[in-house]
Amino acid sequence: MIEIKLDDAAWDGAQDNAQALLEKWLVAENEQVEKGQALVTVVMVKATIDIEAPADGYIEKILIPNSESFALGTILASFNDSEV
Repeated sequence: MIEIKLDDAAWDGAQDNAQALLEKWLVAENEQVEKGQALVTVVMVKATIDIEAPADGYIEKILIPNSESFALGTILASFNDSEV
């Protein structure tokens, strides 16, 4: 299992206790995806960031739903790098 989260580098320069917004999941649980495919869009300090699939596989479980805020280090979903 691979943890999907916003890269720590995206938080550089953010204020302590900053929150990002999970704007929208672009794929559903158990939907097969390819490496590099955008999985989710998040908003961080007026910037929109797409988090891409780290490998071919699928989202096993979405942990943070659309329109929810989250902090540094929060796991957004679990990803499985095998076929459904």
